[in-house]
Amino acid sequence: MRGFSGPDLAGRCPRCVMRSELCLCGDLSPVADHTEVLILRHEKEGWRTTNTARVAELALSRCQVVEWGGREMQLPDLAGSWLLFPGTGPSIPAGPRPERLVVLDGSWRQARRIFLRCPALHALPRLSLPAPAVAAPRLRAAPDPAAMSTLEAIARALEILDGATVAAALDRAHALSTERVLTSRGLWPRGSAA
Repeated sequence: MRGFSGPDLAGRCPRCVMRSELCLCGDLSPVADHTEVLILRHEKEGWRTTNTARVAELALSRCQVVEWGGREMQLPDLAGSWLLFPGTGPSIPAGPRPERLVVLDGSWRQARRIFLRCPALHALPRLSLPAPAVAAPRLRAAPDPAAMSTLEAIARALEILDGATVAAALDRAHALSTERVLTSRGLWPRGSAA
């Protein structure tokens, strides 16, 4: 994973972008996932501590994050890929399991914009997930109760594709990341004054 260069990172880890004393890097060991994950991250998301694509890249052995900056984006070959993106309801594409899972990362509005502006994504089989059984703590306001962060959605998708062990490791990474972000804001443990 390459280090981040963006707004002032003084006192922050260049990989996870957390304050140095809250760094995630030493607490996350990449889990061996069978399905490669390609994350197209909106360019405005890279520096946010709430960005869970960065945590996915730290937690998965076969994960690549590509910054999406507009319409002229050069995508890698997407043959054998599925797109993880909401549809009208939960659905798993028919046929062989994918070699790669393509995930759009950003705010819900930014992810939709990436989808609309990348025609190559429209041709991919689409994996749509059911609403989570239990809502995880949120770092951002969700448009509806069925919405998930990028990391949560990857965990649920890889649970289907690669099994419960990979999903459990990502769930732990999500919980740790959420705790560290809330700690940095003075909101952890829950109920603390901001």
